[in-house]
Amino acid sequence: MEGKIVRYPSRPRKKHGRKFVLWIFLCCILTGVCLCLGQTHAIREARSELLDLGNQRDALQEGNDLLREEERLLRDNEYLEIQARKQLGMVRPGEIIFFVGD
Repeated sequence: MEGKIVRYPSRPRKKHGRKFVLWIFLCCILTGVCLCLGQTHAIREARSELLDLGNQRDALQEGNDLLREEERLLRDNEYLEIQARKQLGMVRPGEIIFFVGD
């Protein structure tokens, strides 16, 4: 028995377990990346909408300022008289209007 080599049965390798863990790990990483990309897209859309709403607000504020100025002018009797003369062709008694063509 001296020259005979004794071989013990080798243990089965656990390659399948490592592959499974690797696939699970890769799936988790891929899921995390997809979730991050989705959130990034949602944040960009929200920022774009916020910018649009800010622009609309600025335009409405400007229109509101113009309306306030017009309201202030409409309280002035002199301005009302000028507008009535221009737009309605109103005259004071005894005045004569001369229209000159454009």
